[in-house]
Amino acid sequence: MMQAVKTPAPLAERLPRLALFTLAVAACGWWSIHMALGPSGFSMLWIPSGILFGVLLTSPRGHWPAYLVCALLAFLASNLQRNGAGLLTLALSLCNLFDAWFAARLVTSRVGDVGQLASINRTLRVGGVATLLACTLSALAAATARQALMPQQHGFGVLFETWLASHALGMVIFGTLTVIARVEGRRMLGPPARRLELAATVALVAASTWLIFAQSALPVSFLLLPPLLLCVLRHRFSGFVPAMALIALIAAMATAAGHGPLVLGAGADDDVARSRMLQLFLLCCCWVAFPVASVLTERRVLTHRMARSEQQYRMLADYSRDLIIRIGPERSLDYISPSVTELLGWTREEYERARWELIHPEDVAILQNTMSPLYESGGMASIVYRCRHKQGHYIWLAANVRSARDGKGQPALVYSGRDVTSRIEAEQALEQQARRDPLTGLANRLLFDERLALALARGWRNRTRVGLLYIDVDHFKAINDTHGHAAGDHALREFALRLGGCIRSVDLAVRLGGDEFAVLVEDIATPQSPQFVADKLVAAMREPIRFEGIPLRISASIGIGMSGPGHSDAAALMRLADEALYQAKAAGRNTWRLAVAPTWPERASAS
Repeated sequence: MMQAVKTPAPLAERLPRLALFTLAVAACGWWSIHMALGPSGFSMLWIPSGILFGVLLTSPRGHWPAYLVCALLAFLASNLQRNGAGLLTLALSLCNLFDAWFAARLVTSRVGDVGQLASINRTLRVGGVATLLACTLSALAAATARQALMPQQHGFGVLFETWLASHALGMVIFGTLTVIARVEGRRMLGPPARRLELAATVALVAASTWLIFAQSALPVSFLLLPPLLLCVLRHRFSGFVPAMALIALIAAMATAAGHGPLVLGAGADDDVARSRMLQLFLLCCCWVAFPVASVLTERRVLTHRMARSEQQYRMLADYSRDLIIRIGPERSLDYISPSVTELLGWTREEYERARWELIHPEDVAILQNTMSPLYESGGMASIVYRCRHKQGHYIWLAANVRSARDGKGQPALVYSGRDVTSRIEAEQALEQQARRDPLTGLANRLLFDERLALALARGWRNRTRVGLLYIDVDHFKAINDTHGHAAGDHALREFALRLGGCIRSVDLAVRLGGDEFAVLVEDIATPQSPQFVADKLVAAMREPIRFEGIPLRISASIGIGMSGPGHSDAAALMRLADEALYQAKAAGRNTWRLAVAPTWPERASAS
């Protein structure tokens, strides 16, 4: 459990403080008994329990026994002079001790730190209930003891209500004063620039109380509310607590002495009515001013919390390396973080003016279609897109866009993006490696299968043909056996290079494995298109490949398969190409053969 004072000090170091506490409680007890005396010897305003209550709330639980012992001694001393030595003095002192201890125990068990302004409303609610319950129990015990040990003219009900009201008011007013004084210290006086104003306002309340209680008309007492509210409005609890304490002290002394509007309003000789009038008056002052102070304090806490939250948000946004953008209801860029300069090279003004012009043309529609639904349905979306740097190149940004509400409740968006160019390029490189042959750089079988399926699907939709060339390097094993694998690898790389020079940019050259290659040709109108590629490759291989000064003569056997218009059977096309390749090898190699699916007359011709 957190308390305002967290580190217990040794008892020897606390002795001076305990002695001062004992004297203060004893002095306040003497004042309450002699200067605010009510019916049957009960005080109309009991201050000591309020001080003990506040001290217990702001002390570690381990310090409580010492404070309780000191308070009991002070209570005994205060009651001894009034009631003499006996059981009544002991009983009343224990009742005084009980209500402060029991209320503090209830509050600390349900509120972590009473000094936290953020939870002040909960603290006040718990404290109010605990005070009322504790004072009710102690009032029952005290009134019973007084009736049993020292019968008076006043009945049990008068004793009960006098004790209950005096202790509850004392604990609320002076308990709050003690808590604030111990938790805030000098800060309870407010900012240094406003302390003189606080002192003047409290002095105004004290002077007004003194003047009002020098009068005899009961309605005049309500003229105290304006200066009290002024003090509360200007200084919140820093004004309420000292002002209310002074009002209670002055009003109690004047009423006990038989002066003021409450005496004449109740009857000069009726001490019970005077006590009730005083306690009711103080209760009305608390009821009027206490909620105002509480609301203003809560408003201050919320204002500070909001200012701190905004400061933290702005600090995070301004110093984050991510690009933070707040997009308003009209799609305007209400905020752009300074990281836009580090990330993209543009100033905030330049980025706002250019905006959509900086997005890669292929990504504009994707970005707009992702963000627009968020205004209507809310939620969050993620997108990866390209944005132009001021130096002209594009970088990849990964963005999270979340819907929000602006200060007017209108839909808005919060954008957070970061540079993921390195990650995307690495992914693309890995994807490239997964679909490319490491020796020749040509497509591998994985990419070939994907592109063949796509080509046949397009051919089926467009009623066009697809051509497939299967290519084997003739007598490649002899090169490996004669000149070594290094020569074989060099020959394959050079063959792949010449093959790439014989096809269109839209065609796909593939190394299927070993000395087997393939070429995928799309949108064929006549058989001459793949035949042209085969003729070019046969011609290109007539020039020897040189390896370390050694000429390597290489030729190729080529089988050409052509699908029928709108056909989408990959296996059938590969069978055609494989059959044609077998025919080319059977014809003596270094040549090509063509196999065409039905629709065009099947024929086989040689280069």
